[in-house]
Amino acid sequence: MNQPSQNSIDPVFSNSQMDIDQLPKAEVIAYIPIEKKYAYVLYLSNCIFFAVLLMVILIVLGSQIGLLHWITFGTLLFWVVLLLATLWFSSASVRHQKYAIRDRDISYQHGVFFRQWITVPFNRVQHCEISRGFIDNLFGLSDLRVFTAGGSSSDISIPGLDPNTAHDLKELIINKIGHAEEEE
Repeated sequence: MNQPSQNSIDPVFSNSQMDIDQLPKAEVIAYIPIEKKYAYVLYLSNCIFFAVLLMVILIVLGSQIGLLHWITFGTLLFWVVLLLATLWFSSASVRHQKYAIRDRDISYQHGVFFRQWITVPFNRVQHCEISRGFIDNLFGLSDLRVFTAGGSSSDISIPGLDPNTAHDLKELIINKIGHAEEEE
């Protein structure tokens, strides 16, 4: 049995440790904020929800214990506080939603209390689409959704984009996907 020598089969293997201080920082990426008028989309959708909730509260409490009862007033006070907190949170969330396109990936940052950064390399992107809900349409905004091979946890949905910007980003991503496939 003629087996090749061990030295001729094994390629040279190296696994050097990296200096953590030399890694790129996600915070230094020049992120682009989403349109500020996306806050109005959130305000309107939240107000519609809270209006329906108010009607249910008034119907249920009014028919069960009366509109002038202290439980009704306490519930309405809680409703007002919750509405105001939701509107504040909507405004704050829009300020923290940003995206960035780089040569090899797309990044998205969001979160008010807990920040999240999602970065997807173009070679993982399956497809992307633009969507516009009814309220988005009223304010002239679109959402860009980027779907990856990794499943829903690695997908990116960027709301509150100008429709032209969303279309341009989609075209750019599709071109990047095409170039990444050609290089492989």
